[in-house]
Amino acid sequence: MDFKNLVLLSTNNQIGGKTKIFEKKFKMVEFVDKKIYVLNNMDNEKLDDLSEFPIGSITKVFTIISLLILNQNKQIDINNKIGKYIDNDHIKNLKIIDIINHKSGLKNYWNGASYGSSKIKYKSATEIYNKWNDNNLIDTKTKGTQVYSNMGFHILGVLIEKISNMTYSDFVKNNILIPLNMTSTGIEDCNITLYDYKLKKLNKYQKWERSFASSAGELKSCIADLIKFSKFPSLLNKNSLNLLSTIYIYRKNDSSDEIIISHGGGITGGQNEFQVTYKNNWKIKDIHITMHTV
Repeated sequence: MDFKNLVLLSTNNQIGGKTKIFEKKFKMVEFVDKKIYVLNNMDNEKLDDLSEFPIGSITKVFTIISLLILNQNKQIDINNKIGKYIDNDHIKNLKIIDIINHKSGLKNYWNGASYGSSKIKYKSATEIYNKWNDNNLIDTKTKGTQVYSNMGFHILGVLIEKISNMTYSDFVKNNILIPLNMTSTGIEDCNITLYDYKLKKLNKYQKWERSFASSAGELKSCIADLIKFSKFPSLLNKNSLNLLSTIYIYRKNDSSDEIIISHGGGITGGQNEFQVTYKNNWKIKDIHITMHTV
């Protein structure tokens, strides 16, 4: 997020090395130019690189890396149709790679679903999937074009759970978090107080929204862990990194051979941006992470 566009308060704050004035209330941690900047004009909690925020759709990057690991281990082929692995006549002809790239025609949400809070704390992507009404999941008019679909990433979480025989969160823990020594990322509650857009502390149902978001947006993390996550290319072989270049989170810098991996994330209690620039040998050149509540 570019904080220069925010309108502001009465005191100056150094954010990202530039003086900005905030009139909106924030709890924020930013990592830029290899430095950490914090802003908290909401309460007395001290923020640092270990302060945890819900990362929303940045979770999708973890889902993508999980699928590449399964593909790398020859447990799936992401160019196959999802019907080879999941028995559902309504979605059986959708290619996994198209679901990943939001080009499958799947709607953003299924009928009756909405984000904001959840009366249930779900334990897995499959538990949510089993509650779906299978009718009208696909908009045939959008198939082949990029239309963002959280439902698609729920289905990808179901695929991960079916193939690995683990919950989505356990697969991520065993195959990404532990290998990269990430100790704060997961599905547990965050270690700081979070607020909604009305500046009220999150209630339990708003917190449970993360479980409803599942493999599309359930994780929490912190600056220190996301810096470690930027080393995810070490988990992938050459073929997997080539496949990554076909996925929407990847782009080449127009003026160089540098690779940029980026994703934003928003969910009740958290708004975030994650961007890593790599040299063409996948050595990290620059990391920019912004995490804040409200």
